[in-house]
Amino acid sequence: MESATICPSFLRETISALSFGKALTVLAEATSATVVLFDAVGDVVVGPITGNVLAARLAQSEQGRSLLVAAHRSAIHDQAIAAPSVDAAALIESMDHFALPLTIGDRRAGTLTLGDRPRHLLSPAVVERLAHAAGLPPTALASAASQLRPWSAGEAFAARNLTSLLGELFTELCARDKDLQHRIEELSAVYNIGGLVAGSLDLNDALGKVAALICTVMRVKACSIRLLDEQTGGLAIKAVHNLSPEYLGKGPVTVDDNPIDASALRGEIVRISDAPNDPRTRYPQQARKEGIVSGLVCGMVYRGEAVGVLRVYTGEAHVFTPFEESLLQAVASQVAAAILTSRLFAEALEAERYARQLAYAGEVQRRMIPERAPSYEGLDIGAIYRPTFEVGGDFYDFISLPGNNLGLAIADVSGKGVPASLQMASLRAALRVNAYHMYDIDRILSEVNRHLCRDTLVGEFATAFYGVLNPGTGRLTYCNAGHHPPMLLRGGEIQELLTGGTVLGMDPDAAFDRGIVDLRAGDVLLLYTDGAVEALNFADEQFGNARLTESLRRHSEHNAQLIAQNLLWDIRRFRGLADRTDDLTMVVVKVGEKAAG
Repeated sequence: MESATICPSFLRETISALSFGKALTVLAEATSATVVLFDAVGDVVVGPITGNVLAARLAQSEQGRSLLVAAHRSAIHDQAIAAPSVDAAALIESMDHFALPLTIGDRRAGTLTLGDRPRHLLSPAVVERLAHAAGLPPTALASAASQLRPWSAGEAFAARNLTSLLGELFTELCARDKDLQHRIEELSAVYNIGGLVAGSLDLNDALGKVAALICTVMRVKACSIRLLDEQTGGLAIKAVHNLSPEYLGKGPVTVDDNPIDASALRGEIVRISDAPNDPRTRYPQQARKEGIVSGLVCGMVYRGEAVGVLRVYTGEAHVFTPFEESLLQAVASQVAAAILTSRLFAEALEAERYARQLAYAGEVQRRMIPERAPSYEGLDIGAIYRPTFEVGGDFYDFISLPGNNLGLAIADVSGKGVPASLQMASLRAALRVNAYHMYDIDRILSEVNRHLCRDTLVGEFATAFYGVLNPGTGRLTYCNAGHHPPMLLRGGEIQELLTGGTVLGMDPDAAFDRGIVDLRAGDVLLLYTDGAVEALNFADEQFGNARLTESLRRHSEHNAQLIAQNLLWDIRRFRGLADRTDDLTMVVVKVGEKAAG
């Protein structure tokens, strides 16, 4: 019966014949990692070949070299291979290692391992532990460790791809393929291409370099990279190498009109043997004039998401080999992954910038909300303000007016977020300006309404309640512009303040009335926005007026701020873990003896 493994001497002879040791050096240098090649029984054939300063420093001592080999051997999951005799836990726990079995047919020839790149920056404690395991003073490794850059997800992905492709290549070329060195250069280019795009802040510049590199590696006449616009189906040129402006200006390229690109975006590799005479070619005359004969087209697709199309062209008839097709597919996949990563990074930066601006806007808006309630003899005032987002459309305000009068305002602008916050600022400013210059409350609300009608679009509006309270007499003159009516709790009974008019911002000619109520000692006045009564629980039930009224009665013996806080707690307890869908604002005024009429 034939052995399931290949004789170790065969592996050594093959490596020598194919100059595979040089290829492993290229792999180590390209990935800045350590490479070790083991035979079928786990003995070292080549290596460790170090590609970074830390591994190189470890390899300078016999104990450190044994540590590297043991860490790599531990990555081989094969019961036939003995466990490492050296404790390599320090290296295994802090570094990534990858093992690729090498098989020829159904027989195992050996294992290629890649590793010794950290997942994170190495801490002094880890460096000291590595130094101890290698029998070296910590100072000998500290400098090298500081130069060792952690492995990013993109680099690790590219390195594993490169190692896998290299392993497949080796097993395919055990018959001393004469093109091995060129293939190694091509695979190194695959790795470099992914890093070139992922590490660039200028995507167009990086793609231009990729196009030139592809032409060099694949020895073709020209290359083009087109990115897909998912909205229009257009394929826009983003990078070219060795194609004339006249050819590039031949006309639009869309997926619907181009079966070659449509097939490529579906994941097919498209071969073009004679472009000028191929019926699928969209612009045959321009291809002939450009001197394009054969071509290979591959979609740039990563994890099912199509990014664009990669094309290479030759100036003479050429039949692309399966390896060239695989190479172009690997390059296309790398470029697609790098482009998507670049886009995600750009989106993350934009989201972070927007979040900072939104946070700042929230700070500015919160400065418009009174930090503390004003102090008036005989009045106890409390307030709660909870926007759904950083900014919102609710606000309340206290306005000190002549004659020791107090302006009380609460409003709710339709919508949420930034648009609502801008309307809120406009409404607040208009209310304050008119409150300082007018006495009649109905006129004040009329002017504010006309101001909002000029500033709002159809469907945008605000509700508001504005009242002027004389603390000396307890008289409250008010106007309710379509707002949830404030509740006046007196002797256990609730009176709603309804007098006023319609919502603000809809009808510039709307008329408003004013109401008057004389407050008495012990009265509790609650102003609130719809977030208090429309809060939903998981059963889609609203907190509602009845619950708010009962809650107000239950907590009316407390001071004003504690009443507001207890109302908020009751609403939160009712809502539970359900999402908050609206801003919530409440103002509580509790009347004492001095303010009673």
